[in-house]
Amino acid sequence: QSDDTDGGRNAFNRATEFALVLTVPAAVTMALIPDVLVSVLFQRGAFSAADSAATATALAIYAIGLPAFVLQKVFQPLYFAREDTRTPFNFAVVAMILNAGLAIGLAPVIGYVAAAWGTTLSSWAMVALLWVGSRTMGEAASFDDRFLHRLPRIVATSLAMGGIIWAAARLAAPWLQADFLRYPALLCLVVLGMASYFVIGSALRAFGLSDLKGAMRR
Repeated sequence: QSDDTDGGRNAFNRATEFALVLTVPAAVTMALIPDVLVSVLFQRGAFSAADSAATATALAIYAIGLPAFVLQKVFQPLYFAREDTRTPFNFAVVAMILNAGLAIGLAPVIGYVAAAWGTTLSSWAMVALLWVGSRTMGEAASFDDRFLHRLPRIVATSLAMGGIIWAAARLAAPWLQADFLRYPALLCLVVLGMASYFVIGSALRAFGLSDLKGAMRR
């Protein structure tokens, strides 16, 4: 309903919360062990160790922007619900220009990773523009106490999980580099990361499993 401010605010906050629950741990993982992910999944044949290292660097940079890529989709409906498609479009044009400027301008200095930095930084700029623009929308576009309570816990849980994954990857390096063992070793690493994330997150009350199940059903 158009006058359901509380419902709109709750939907916005839960969507933001759910987006961060999924993307922050993924971003932390890809930023901390990009070399493991790329080498296990792609390093074979003509794809050399040097290619893996270069791709891993780009992956780590893109990982920093992962939450922003998703948060854009959370903020844009605030505008669409008010029949405002022009403002998000204008913000997107600004982000596109920033992306191109960074990618082209930084390329002579830092090479191929300029494109990754351009995409990541312009995505966060887009989120910042959408957030600033939503400040005039009143209560429906504001963060509630539950979100503000859980946000630092989501970040802390993700960092703790990242530390576990990083340490486990170092210990499992011989298996992650073996021809036939690297795939099950990576699978075990993924399972360890998921298990530690949900255990730590539940302990810190960063999220509840019932909340995640409800979000998935919706």
